[in-house]
Amino acid sequence: MLEKKLSKLIPLAVLIIAFYSVQRFSSFPIGNTFIWWSINILILIIFFLVVRYSEFSREDLNALRFVKWYLLWNVFSIVRGVFVAEIYWDYKGLLNMGMALLMPVVAYLAFDKNRVQDILSFFIRYALPFAVLVFPFLSVGAWGWYLFPISLLMVFFPALSIRAKIIVLFLTLIAGFGDLGTRSHVLKYSMPIVLILFFYTIRGFSLSVKVMKAAQRIMIIIPLLFFVLAFTGTFEVFKMNEYISGEYVEKRKNSDGEEVQEDLKADTRTFLYVEVLQSAEKYNYWLIGRTPARGNETFHFAKFEEEITGRPERLRNEVGILNAFTWTGIVGVVFFFLVFYQASFLAVYRSNNIYIKLVGLLIAFRWVNAWIEDAQAFDMNNFVIWLMVGMCLSPSFRAMKNAEVKLWLWGIFQRKYYQKYKYYTQRELHSSSPELELN
Repeated sequence: MLEKKLSKLIPLAVLIIAFYSVQRFSSFPIGNTFIWWSINILILIIFFLVVRYSEFSREDLNALRFVKWYLLWNVFSIVRGVFVAEIYWDYKGLLNMGMALLMPVVAYLAFDKNRVQDILSFFIRYALPFAVLVFPFLSVGAWGWYLFPISLLMVFFPALSIRAKIIVLFLTLIAGFGDLGTRSHVLKYSMPIVLILFFYTIRGFSLSVKVMKAAQRIMIIIPLLFFVLAFTGTFEVFKMNEYISGEYVEKRKNSDGEEVQEDLKADTRTFLYVEVLQSAEKYNYWLIGRTPARGNETFHFAKFEEEITGRPERLRNEVGILNAFTWTGIVGVVFFFLVFYQASFLAVYRSNNIYIKLVGLLIAFRWVNAWIEDAQAFDMNNFVIWLMVGMCLSPSFRAMKNAEVKLWLWGIFQRKYYQKYKYYTQRELHSSSPELELN
């Protein structure tokens, strides 16, 4: 009974997370740090309580084992942080980053197909209209932080109705390409489009499944390969000026409203890797990390950080894998890798429908992107990442046939199909329902 009551609050919590993700970019910010901390902590409490009172089969728990280990290791790192913290800024950082490290609990929530449908349906029905009130106070480049559920829905594009296709494609193009200077959004919103083009290209070939499996393996391995090549000085992927000729610049407005030119080929990552690794070597926290209360020593941002905290130390970098390493060490990075590997593997190799396979490939891409971007935060980007991880791990999602996915998906956009899907699942007809032709 408690689980059902609290579950009804989850879609509303997602709207709050979406708004929180963009309020820092707003010309009219709402609330203060204490208010948002209180709200976010309450949301996490609701998430954990729903998980606590939800029922999981042995198969479910087996699929979630790496998420559980990663989450427990993060909790251990947060507790360590209480003893590692020394000054006010350490404790403030511990609370902020600690909430971000607890976001994997969302993977547990995503095991319930009806709950995910409710979340996405609420986002379409209420969060998108609410965006009309929010977006006028934001630059176009910030819209993508609010619209990340659209990037997930884009993966299901072939099964959408014509009206839904227009909505999802339009929002994807605006969020991803409205501001080319926001390179991370270009990548994140482009990949679902690439996957859909991939789907339309290979679906008629008998080797399509083998191609998808190969793509999953390549994306899982390639960040490790590039890291080794860069570490040995053989090839540095971030130094695009060395192998891409021509000028690629984008005019955009900075935080002060001034128009500036941004070099789209600029290397903004290599020095971060150097600083993080040098800091780990200096303070010897390779194995278990420095906890989310502390960051890496920095040279490039030393003046800025010293003015605020009195130390040349950067708590969080733009690169997710570097944060995982700094806060939770090699152990945390291994657990992080195992989660993404298992989620993408099960989705691509053990799914009965094409759409979860595509979500699995998107998760494999997000593993790659974690070496470029995807900084941990209590925001919509990370919420959607862990939602996708849970969907890929969920035996019930992977057991769905294409026809059931289509009915589930249409229920997100139209109430009549929502009711039909509820009836459909209650009668357990999915095992005998015929396949639907997808356009």
